[in-house]
Amino acid sequence: MNPRLKYLVLTLLGGFLPAIGWPPAGFPLPLFFGFVPFFLLETLFGEKGRGKWFYAYTYLGLFLFNLSTTWWVWNASPGGAVFMLFANSFLMLLPFMLYRFAKREIGLTRGLVLFIAAWLSFEYLHFNWQVNYPWLTLGNGFAATPNLVQWYEYTGALGGSLWILLINVLLFSLTQAYKRITVIATTLLFVAPTLWSIYLAKTENTCAKMGGVDVLIVQPNIDPYKKFESGNAREQVDKFITLCEKGVTAETDMVIFPETALVGNFNEDYLDQNYGVRAFRRFLHEHEVDAALVGASTHHFYEEGEELPKYPRFYEPTGQYYDSYNTALFIPPSGEIDVYHKSRLVPGVESLPFPAFFKQFDALLSLDLGGVAGNLGRDEEAKTFKTDHIIKEITTTYETDNGELIDSVLFVDEKIGVAPLICYESVFGAYVGDFVNKGATFLAVITNDGWWKNTPGHKQHMHYARLRAIEYRRYVVRSANTGISCVIDDNGRVWDQLGWWEEGSIRAKIPQLRYETYYAKHGNYMGKLAVFLFVFIGLSVVVKWRVRKSGLM
Repeated sequence: MNPRLKYLVLTLLGGFLPAIGWPPAGFPLPLFFGFVPFFLLETLFGEKGRGKWFYAYTYLGLFLFNLSTTWWVWNASPGGAVFMLFANSFLMLLPFMLYRFAKREIGLTRGLVLFIAAWLSFEYLHFNWQVNYPWLTLGNGFAATPNLVQWYEYTGALGGSLWILLINVLLFSLTQAYKRITVIATTLLFVAPTLWSIYLAKTENTCAKMGGVDVLIVQPNIDPYKKFESGNAREQVDKFITLCEKGVTAETDMVIFPETALVGNFNEDYLDQNYGVRAFRRFLHEHEVDAALVGASTHHFYEEGEELPKYPRFYEPTGQYYDSYNTALFIPPSGEIDVYHKSRLVPGVESLPFPAFFKQFDALLSLDLGGVAGNLGRDEEAKTFKTDHIIKEITTTYETDNGELIDSVLFVDEKIGVAPLICYESVFGAYVGDFVNKGATFLAVITNDGWWKNTPGHKQHMHYARLRAIEYRRYVVRSANTGISCVIDDNGRVWDQLGWWEEGSIRAKIPQLRYETYYAKHGNYMGKLAVFLFVFIGLSVVVKWRVRKSGLM
């Protein structure tokens, strides 16, 4: 085969094989060998001085992978999509560049170990810096097949990334030198986690699912490109109330509305004067519902002497600084309204990373979310909304030794804790744990996935929530403006759902789980270990290189 054609074939395989296995496809097998073509490509460009060609072809392949899996971002923000595609492809290239350099200095085996550590460090970085973009964390590739990764309750999604990388590396090693021990290791590494996951999926969570909250999940199906137009706010609130009236029962404890259900960017100092807040309170009172979780676009003006954030906005007519927020409101029938501001903001769309450098691109990258475009304000930490204590009557039936069925009635005094995950936040596994560790007994994802139109984007977003359910063994409810509203159990199985462009509501009884998983206790410890290993091996590579350059070897 012509060498250039061989390079191109390997590049295309490396770009499209992982994409074929990516959600919403329920066939993740290509992920286990999708990176092998890139390693083979590096071998072909093994001669010194040809690294730039390896980098060029590999970058093209990684760009194709990014494009094939996230092209739909273009529908929401063309400028943001272009920036994301080029920048993230480059970041993915860096571990391959380091691998090539390390391979020359410390050999193939340790070079491959460095590659794995570097890739996991890159993914860990994407959870924690200003250009946070964990959407393509390799472990997310199993989101549509959660029965394969029930052990995420111990490792989180980075455990899945490690699984994929290890098998790719072992399969590549077999192409270089056939060894029986490598075949055995690869087989065991593939089979053992799968069997463990199947076992965990069949094992009932031993945590008592006492009680439960009866929720009404609303999907209004409002066009996101029209919902922020002037004069639509009251009409939309009336639509919400109509949907609630159709679905509410005497058992309903809580109503959950989607992200930015209340539009208009209204002042948080006067929440009770908002038409939507008043209408929701009236509905809750009339139907004896305990609370409503509502997405809203809000702002706050800073008074003189009040501490300002780093990048506030300025309102010239009054000479005041203010912040706009993507907000979750927890509204009771009466009394104080609890407020949480989205913390994990979408880079470019809701927050400007490294403002000193990217300020000139603000208009290009941002998306107008109904008057809250640009650099939004944010909360510094998670906040779990909690209800007052509710007395629940629980009836269980058990069988005696002689086969007689007996009903047992138990009254449970429980406090419901709900995690208000606003859209993009549901992709941050470790951050979701902050809500759980603050008493969240179930997770609520409120989102507006309609920006991406009817593309794989809203499906991917729903599937990622299945991984959060496994990581923390919590039920997840999703309320989407449009997209997929559904209930996900603590094994990641999807139950009731409303699909794309369906209007309606879902009633569900959500068990209140309080089991603390290993991942909830320790967070992204795998990422921290990867960074340590990367630095340790990386320093040895640098020392070896310096010694060689100095002529001492």
